[in-house]
Amino acid sequence: MRPRPIPIRLLHTSVSRYPRCTHSTPSTRRVVRRARWRAVAAAALAAGGAYLYDREFNASALSRSLRTGYIGLLYKINFSPAKADKIEGLHERVAKRLRWVVDTNQGMYLKLGQAIGLQAALLPKPYREAFTHVFDKAPSVPYAEVVRVFRDDLGLDPLDIFDEFSAEPLASASIAQVHKAKLRPEFGDPDQLVAVKVQKPAIRKQMDWDLFSYRTLMWLAQKAFDLPLYFVADYVSAQMRLETNFLHEAANARRCAELLAATPELCDDIYVPKVYGRAEGYPESDRVLVMEWVDGCRLNDKAQILAWGLDLRHVMDLAVNLNGAMTFTWGFLHSDPHPGNLLVRPHPTKKGRPQLIVLDHGLYITLGRRFREEYATLWRSLFVLDIPAIERISKAWGLGIDPNMFASAIFLKPTHLKAGTAKAPLVPKTEYELQMEVKAQFKALLESEQLIPRELIFVGRCQRMLQANNQLLGSPSERINITARWAARGYAEFAGSRSLADIGPTRWLRDRFDALVFRLTLWAIDWAFWWTSVRKRFGSGGWEDRIQEQMERMAREEFGIEIDGNTAFLG
Repeated sequence: MRPRPIPIRLLHTSVSRYPRCTHSTPSTRRVVRRARWRAVAAAALAAGGAYLYDREFNASALSRSLRTGYIGLLYKINFSPAKADKIEGLHERVAKRLRWVVDTNQGMYLKLGQAIGLQAALLPKPYREAFTHVFDKAPSVPYAEVVRVFRDDLGLDPLDIFDEFSAEPLASASIAQVHKAKLRPEFGDPDQLVAVKVQKPAIRKQMDWDLFSYRTLMWLAQKAFDLPLYFVADYVSAQMRLETNFLHEAANARRCAELLAATPELCDDIYVPKVYGRAEGYPESDRVLVMEWVDGCRLNDKAQILAWGLDLRHVMDLAVNLNGAMTFTWGFLHSDPHPGNLLVRPHPTKKGRPQLIVLDHGLYITLGRRFREEYATLWRSLFVLDIPAIERISKAWGLGIDPNMFASAIFLKPTHLKAGTAKAPLVPKTEYELQMEVKAQFKALLESEQLIPRELIFVGRCQRMLQANNQLLGSPSERINITARWAARGYAEFAGSRSLADIGPTRWLRDRFDALVFRLTLWAIDWAFWWTSVRKRFGSGGWEDRIQEQMERMAREEFGIEIDGNTAFLG
């Protein structure tokens, strides 16, 4: 029996009675909106809570890292070869934001800013303009924060240790500030004035995050821009971590004083203030350092040095001699010799003579025997034109660079050891094309970055700082000759045990001939320095000024780079 068909009217009624739900009802929409608002509110509450926790209990370490990552992403996202004509504008925006990150984050980021400032002349103009302020006094923390550090580390208030303690710091740097105090009789000599270096409380919480951000940025920069940059990150991070440990700094100061005492030609004219720590019967910690207070002026305070009747050449010679001794004989290098860490005062016992005061012993680099021997050999080879030895050391250090450029980098002056191939005349190029050429040169230089001695980073930094200080004082010191004499002394110590029987007559005669050429070369440089000094009396620039002019010309002719002469060696 066939089923009866459903009438069309009835079918229509049945379907209409149960309409398809294609649109939400008002009540459903309200439920969805409430859920969305609750999710937004929960996210905002979580973000606000994380921000408050980070600020109050984590010293804003996470926020600081996010600011840093933002800068790196900004550059990578906005840059492409298609926008090469707009690269100057991108540099300007990134430089301003990078300065904002440094100024906002403070702490160890100030050291990043100072590193950029030291290389300002070699960077695009926006970075030179943005980082002229990084060597100014850093903001200080309130006295209450200082008291908290004392209580947390020593279980004492400042006035439990000192008869007097200045609530306002006399100096403030990136990781610490310095207060002037007077020791109590039970802790030291009556009326003994001391400098109390107190680490800023946030540094301990921020350090791991900051160093992680630094390493991450270096890794990202290496991947993004195809440049060998990360190889220095771990080494620099390790040195920065040591710099925040004031027990390590106290040990460095004591060792420097011991090495100085064993160097007769320097021990009376260079002074390391006494450290007051557990070895001397005083409380100490890794965030509080107490040292003898010594009055003096900054190394670059030319007016005050002259007002005391001191000879600028004697002053600068002391600084260069100290660096030479540390590099070639001690193997223990103070790696932050900026003018604030090298003070000058009239000698306490030698009328009319200067005495150099060495401060801030947090950043020292140990130079191993092999590096010192190779570095001393390199200096000797540069003077006697032993090009095979120069090429051998360059290859051993993983540096893909011709001897002329290598010598210029070591001396910090244009040096031509042998004639090169004729270069085609430079043609005008865009900013992007110039930067791509510099990038190619940099990659060629660091062809085997794993072989590059990490010590070179700080050895070169010290040389640049000394060059800047010498230039600011009017180039009174024969910087290159003094350094070369210490290199010769170091080389002699390493080679002194080699006899005629050990090395054979050919090598023995070569060593003696090289020594003669070395002495004659130093004499010639002495004469050139004297002639430059004579010309200076008639209005010509100093020795370092002439070197700077030559470096600018070499950069322009070799790479098409314009170096800013006003900032090239300032730091």
